[in-house]
Amino acid sequence: MKSLIIYATKYGTVEKASNLIKDKMKDEVVIVNILKQDPPSLIEFDNIILGGSIYIGNIQKKLKQFAINHEEELLMKRVGLFICGGADKEEEKDKELKNAFPAKLYENAICKCSFGYEYKFEKLNFFEKAMIKKITGIKGSVYKLSEDTIEDFTNAMNRTI
Repeated sequence: MKSLIIYATKYGTVEKASNLIKDKMKDEVVIVNILKQDPPSLIEFDNIILGGSIYIGNIQKKLKQFAINHEEELLMKRVGLFICGGADKEEEKDKELKNAFPAKLYENAICKCSFGYEYKFEKLNFFEKAMIKKITGIKGSVYKLSEDTIEDFTNAMNRTI
């Protein structure tokens, strides 16, 4: 089986998660940052994985628009969906994940997960640092990406029908 990972990232956390997935997939994987290049045709892929980060409750517009524009084609594939976001409560994570993708695609996905987050304060501008400090109380760089959750996600995508 051939897999395609299409992701969008602002500071590299989703790219890191996408590469962890790629390294754990059994077969050939093509990985594309949709903010930098157009994805190839979906026809040749069995698995399609879409991932992005949550900023102020929303996923990147270009990734969401891709999911909307290709929804019918994606519904005929084995799809995995993931987000990286700063919510800690399960109900908030679930809400962010559900709102990130079209409802039919979300319901049809083989697996869907929130992988956690990472704040790289050295990459943030003044406003972003201030917002994170105010909303979360976090005052410095933090790594809370769940590699166990990424492993579970990848195992689900690797299972054959």
